[in-house]
Amino acid sequence: MRAKEFLGAQPGEDGSWRFHIPRELHGAFGGAFGGVVAAATVMTARSASPGRRPTALDIRFLRGLPAGTATVVPTVLHSGRTLSCVSVDVLAEDGRLASRATVSLVEEEALAPVGRHDPDRQVPAYEDGTPWPPIGAPIIETLGPRTVPWPDGGNAVAMRVPWDDVDDTWAEAICLPGDMCVGPPVVFEPAAAGLAHPNPDLTLRFAAPIESNDLAGIGRLERVQGGVATVAVEVWSTGGLAAVGACTTTLLDGA
Repeated sequence: MRAKEFLGAQPGEDGSWRFHIPRELHGAFGGAFGGVVAAATVMTARSASPGRRPTALDIRFLRGLPAGTATVVPTVLHSGRTLSCVSVDVLAEDGRLASRATVSLVEEEALAPVGRHDPDRQVPAYEDGTPWPPIGAPIIETLGPRTVPWPDGGNAVAMRVPWDDVDDTWAEAICLPGDMCVGPPVVFEPAAAGLAHPNPDLTLRFAAPIESNDLAGIGRLERVQGGVATVAVEVWSTGGLAAVGACTTTLLDGA
């Protein structure tokens, strides 16, 4: 299966895209899983800035995206010699705005061929992980995330990307564990016990392409203050660090 098939993606003639997102891709709070929505915005931004490499994603989840067909509309805010910036709106079938993202992409030919690669960290094997219990989120059954040990602080989630063309859609793939790993640090925080905890945003900085379908997302709770939790995010692949990021989690009183 290719990424476009998994996401039900169909490009439109006007530059917009349609994504069929069934209930099997829904999260725990009554709408499409944020990692899937984020992946759709990255794929759409690529089409508006062809040939360029995604480097950054900032997405706000404004309301739950119901099951069905979403319309995803890109707007090129800037396209320079080195950097493109694309705004992407995700609309539900009723036309209401569900999410808004900003994606940055770079022209690789304009960049110096330099880099620094730290020694590879051993990424925990998906097969050695503990499957998540049913929590009322269909996406858990679809993606099958597993809890794995991690030597540093944070909660690690191993995941196997459900499509084959990760060489071409590696940034989209990173969005899945990048969003999946933000829940566990809050779930296990005593101050959040019994509270609903949706996350209305996600920020990712894509450090490098991935080298396999196996990824690990690490979420680390940095602080809880006034009902708002801040979670730091890392995504690792067998080739090293793939992305860093952060998200906000809102702890809902009486939910």
